Amino acid sequence: MRNAYDQSQCQQVLKVYNNSQGMLNQNNYFLEYDIPIFNKIPNTKKIQTKPKENIFYHKTNYKDKNIVEINDSNSTPLYCIDWLKSKYQNEDFDHLKKQYEKLLLIKPEQYIDYQIEKDLKRTLLAENKIKEIKNILLAYSIFDPSIGYIQGMNYIVSVLYNHAKQEWIGFWLFVLLIEQLEIRDMYQMSQNSLNKYSQILDFYICRCQYKLYINLKDKQVQTQLYIQQWILSLLLQQIPFEYSQMYLDGLFNKGLSYFYTVAITFIKMFEQPIIEEEQIEILMILTQKQNVLNYKMQKLLNWPFILSIDWDIKKQDIRAIIESFDSEQNIFQISRLQTHQSQQITHFIQFIKQ
Repeated sequence: MRNAYDQSQCQQVLKVYNNSQGMLNQNNYFLEYDIPIFNKIPNTKKIQTKPKENIFYHKTNYKDKNIVEINDSNSTPLYCIDWLKSKYQNEDFDHLKKQYEKLLLIKPEQYIDYQIEKDLKRTLLAENKIKEIKNILLAYSIFDPSIGYIQGMNYIVSVLYNHAKQEWIGFWLFVLLIEQLEIRDMYQMSQNSLNKYSQILDFYICRCQYKLYINLKDKQVQTQLYIQQWILSLLLQQIPFEYSQMYLDGLFNKGLSYFYTVAITFIKMFEQPIIEEEQIEILMILTQKQNVLNYKMQKLLNWPFILSIDWDIKKQDIRAIIESFDSEQNIFQISRLQTHQSQQITHFIQFIKQ
């Protein structure tokens, strides 16, 4: 059982989550558990799923131009280059580097600068690299102003930079990752988008781990209470850095389907605590960062095993489900789903009809 202090902290999380105004309490527990304010944009407003065209997105003719030398003394690992090459070619690199440098010349909003620096001071892997990681986050807030900066990005970028070793590569890997996963609407902080991703996870927990699904439901451990943190940081708060390359490789190659695959296995690892504990303790376990998990909890997490399990969550099915969601009505459109002939889609339709 958690101590009284932990329970009181978690009660604050529940209180903030259930607060329809989404306000911070005076002790700032809201930020402590990385649950940003909802409804940054109205629920009725159509969600923008791709960044608007901007002056930095146009390509030029690369003939006769020098290509950026990547394999220097600060060499970026080849696996990072492979991730980048899922969209770009070698001849694009010089242009991408210059785009990033142009973004750094634009002055960001002061409150964003302040919040990023505040968050990085308590971010793993950011020590002695705050300037570089901050630059990447500020550049992204300029690149995609409809999102700006949201807490959780700091964890993703700190991991990417520690792999990439160069700012501009870390920046474009971050842009590419958000694009590959198609989760920009989550960063726009719509309550409806949270509902969408929560229902998808509920379905796969029910399908893959029915006993745990019933336990979580009976104990009122609502998926919204933990999946927001998971998506905004892409589970990188929970995954040790030494296993993050394997995890990121899955995300870049399989997209959001891999996120859900790992999420299901992560929940499975805590099967015994979920069965034995109550709502507050379960929520604390599922949302605690890797560095503060106690020894007993850490022993449950065999990361090579977690990252290698396959629950047959198909990339094309996840895409079809996401594309069927009507963000204005806050529902999955069954008529759109019925055009896809897939057993999982059929089961999903039955699930949301319940």
